[in-house]
Amino acid sequence: MGGVLVAWINFWTTYAEYVVHASRMNISHYPVALFVSYFILAVSVPLLRRFGDRLALSSADLAVVLAMGFVGAMVPTSGLMGFLLGIIATPFYFANAENRWGEYFHPHIPDWVAPRDTGKALTYFFDGPPGEIPIPWEVWLVPMAWWLVLTAAVVYASLAIAVILRKPWSEHERLVYPLVAASEELIRLGSGGDTSTRRPTFWRERLFWVGMAMPLSVMVWNFATFFSPLIPYINYAGRWMTPLRGFPRLRTRINSFTLGFAYLANLEVLLSLWVFYLIVGTEVYAFNRLGFKITGTEDSWSQPHAASGWQSFGGLTVFVLWGLFVAREHLSRVFRAALGRREADDSDEILSYQAAVWGLLVSVILIFFWLLAAGMSVPMIVLIVFGTFIVFVGIGRIVSEAGLVYVRAPLTPQVFSIYALGPGNLSPASMTMSAFTYVFFSQGKGLFATPLIHAARLGEFVSGRRRRMALAVVAAIAIGILVCTVVTFSWGYERGAYNFNDYPFSSGSKHAFTVTIKKMQDTRTVDIERLLFYGIGAVVMGLLVFLRYRFPRWPLHPVGFTIPLTYATLNSVFAVFLAWMLKFIVMRIGGATLYNRTRPLCFGLIVGYALGVGLSFLGDYVWFFGDGHGVHSW
Repeated sequence: MGGVLVAWINFWTTYAEYVVHASRMNISHYPVALFVSYFILAVSVPLLRRFGDRLALSSADLAVVLAMGFVGAMVPTSGLMGFLLGIIATPFYFANAENRWGEYFHPHIPDWVAPRDTGKALTYFFDGPPGEIPIPWEVWLVPMAWWLVLTAAVVYASLAIAVILRKPWSEHERLVYPLVAASEELIRLGSGGDTSTRRPTFWRERLFWVGMAMPLSVMVWNFATFFSPLIPYINYAGRWMTPLRGFPRLRTRINSFTLGFAYLANLEVLLSLWVFYLIVGTEVYAFNRLGFKITGTEDSWSQPHAASGWQSFGGLTVFVLWGLFVAREHLSRVFRAALGRREADDSDEILSYQAAVWGLLVSVILIFFWLLAAGMSVPMIVLIVFGTFIVFVGIGRIVSEAGLVYVRAPLTPQVFSIYALGPGNLSPASMTMSAFTYVFFSQGKGLFATPLIHAARLGEFVSGRRRRMALAVVAAIAIGILVCTVVTFSWGYERGAYNFNDYPFSSGSKHAFTVTIKKMQDTRTVDIERLLFYGIGAVVMGLLVFLRYRFPRWPLHPVGFTIPLTYATLNSVFAVFLAWMLKFIVMRIGGATLYNRTRPLCFGLIVGYALGVGLSFLGDYVWFFGDGHGVHSW
């Protein structure tokens, strides 16, 4: 069942974006394609059970299926495969005399890293062939094989980290995991209810239907406006606004998906997210009024103001490292267990600690030598791997604690490593390979780390044989890669990948090389200004952590300082503020009792929004095929 779900999600997501040109179905950490499909599955299972127990699924079965869905949904389009195929094909297809890519990049790209335009293989892939031709697999086979080797190392390292950190996060610190908390309702529905508590499912709650009706009715109404300009459009997407000239803008978007999941997070976390937007925004406002600006080139995925981006990344670094320090006793037991000493019980993990630790070590070594063979220098490898680790673990922690479904790191590992070492100190080969490593960037979402962290948490629903879940999530990635490879090449060599009008095959892949070439032309050495703000952010985060642990009533959670002005935050902060305000009022009036009674309302908001996106896709497929509407975004 899980394999079928993963195959369907990958096909649906790819088809919706590349062919129908509808919404981007996996841009969030809880992909809409997954949520809609899993919701339909959870609703259908109790009905199918009437035809025999063989069609029934237990809560453990449903948890495994969801874990596979979480991980497999990160493969298509803006996850792995869109950027992988788009980026490795870009430097030779888009090269021309004006951008000088042939001069800057081509001499430093090994044959096994990127395909060449042999026999116009890349030209036909992007532009479409003049007639029906077979897919030239021989051009793609070697680069694809080597990139999948690197992908396997990244996946296993992410899985190992997820397993090692599950116990301290879930059992010791008791993080909320709002994405899993919302999914529990679907698991309970699909498995026939929670018999241990006799708690009624959301299906019987009136507030659920009220919550579902609100976003669903608005989205259905708005879809009707596509047929006639006489029908007024309800602008629930909001608009960009700037409180003051020079102050970072925010979007007044009331996203039910964001609001519903955020409502499940702790109040102090929600408070910190919008308060730090105001605090760091005031800092940027002061810099803009004073005319202070750090020169150089970031990239479009980092925070737009360089000083705040480096400051936030310094905070994110300490945030992650402090989390490891808090878990030091557990980590010590894990590493001793890897040496054969049975000091840590790993029977409740989806992977043994020995397999996790030694697999993590082998994966890191493989990543190191892969990048070294591709031409990247040792210092560059060390920093880019360190930066990637901070992003992967940091984003996973933020989603697990804050319930934000749209999260982006404040800085990319590529920008961090290049300016920390100094672009003038780096070889052209190192800079060239840094552009290729955007393959694993995935819009700053942490690629497979976040879904694997949630898969490890879902393992708690499985009693016995949890090790099989590790095989299941790895199989989900393999299935997703297979489906995406087949359909992307089939449609690419049929209609042209550039005609997909999708970010990884157009501006996204080109941007990775455009910003890199600007850095190659930058002769500065170590960037002291950026490192200064990185250090300031680290110190501020250290102070916030101290205040949180020293004073129990300290109101601000450090997590808000890590992502105050990212593009995803600017789109979500208004909805987060609404979620905080509603939950604050509910808790003041009725406490935890009233909060638990209102949870079905927020779950209804999530379901209504997701179903609205799904119905909009169906409408685009029927009436606007090839010219669909992007109703789902940040």
